[in-house]
Amino acid sequence: MKITCQKNDLYEVLPNVAKATSVKTPMEALAAIRICASGQELSLTGYDLELGIRTQIPAAVEEEGMLLADSRFFSEIIRRMPDGVLVIETDERLKITITGGGTSCQLAGMNADEYPELPDVEQQQGAVIPQSLLKNMIDQTIYAVSLDETKPIFTGELIEMADDVLNIVALDNYRMALRTEPLPGQEPMKFVVPAKALREIQHLLEDDENNEHPCAIRLDQHHAIFEIGKYTVYTRLLAGEFINYRRSIPENAKTEVLMNRRELIDSLERCGLLISEKNKTAVRFQFEEDRVLISCQNVVGSVDDQISCDITGEKLVIGFNNRYLLEAVRAVQGDRVRLFLTAADRAVKVMEADGDGSVAVIMPVQVRR
Repeated sequence: MKITCQKNDLYEVLPNVAKATSVKTPMEALAAIRICASGQELSLTGYDLELGIRTQIPAAVEEEGMLLADSRFFSEIIRRMPDGVLVIETDERLKITITGGGTSCQLAGMNADEYPELPDVEQQQGAVIPQSLLKNMIDQTIYAVSLDETKPIFTGELIEMADDVLNIVALDNYRMALRTEPLPGQEPMKFVVPAKALREIQHLLEDDENNEHPCAIRLDQHHAIFEIGKYTVYTRLLAGEFINYRRSIPENAKTEVLMNRRELIDSLERCGLLISEKNKTAVRFQFEEDRVLISCQNVVGSVDDQISCDITGEKLVIGFNNRYLLEAVRAVQGDRVRLFLTAADRAVKVMEADGDGSVAVIMPVQVRR
């Protein structure tokens, strides 16, 4: 193999492709990037059997070929090469030589025959979603994904297309995040993507406000493919039945609170300074006629805040896990946030001040009355 390419083109994509390689594996091939020179492009692939990322860059291919290179070592060499044109070539022993700007580096390559094949998804058509919309929906929900590996289905997010509406849902035993958006003209589909894959997809998605390059999704029973600009992301799907999440959304609230989102975040961040694994403390909310008293106290210190708000319904005292409420409020868009409460021991609904496209549900914790 012998090719010529621009260093910046190659180094721009290498960190993204490397995210799909395996750090700890007995299989050397899974810690490598597959490099394939063909036609007028260089194809780069990372794949750890659960997540795969593939992309192409333009290259002048003098001699076609395919091999594997250690992901970390190859990326670091390219990063430290001089800017400008690079020549990459291999010999019969698979030794890789990288030359450019008066510098030459070598590293050992591996035979590509040991590399696993990427999933072959037969579906040719699927959902087409604006990149900026998908990115925003993942941003507003992924914080609620479960970390409990004993329930694998909840370590990912449900992506559901039904009745011209796109829903993305994440939940664990204590909270849920739901983002809903009208999206007409799409095929019905329902699948669960692991959080690791979604975080890489989230990173690759761009703020394509004009929707010039939407994200296309194709899937089969076990895998999904996300086509994002010049990247193709392959992910294993999580098996199992996702619960009927709509039953978890509380109805018939007795108290509705409208408050300044920034002021609430600031107060929760102050309370967070006192809280750690060693000092787990709930945050106490006392809702009165036109204000809420927020307090947190432990051996480290105390915080007492008072925030003006509009309250409709019954007065209430309730406690929250500080981090859970803070992450839900941060995900809300706009200057104000709405809280719907029923009782001190019932789930609380957190929403945007205007609109119902984003919903978070949080279980309260016990505090002194």
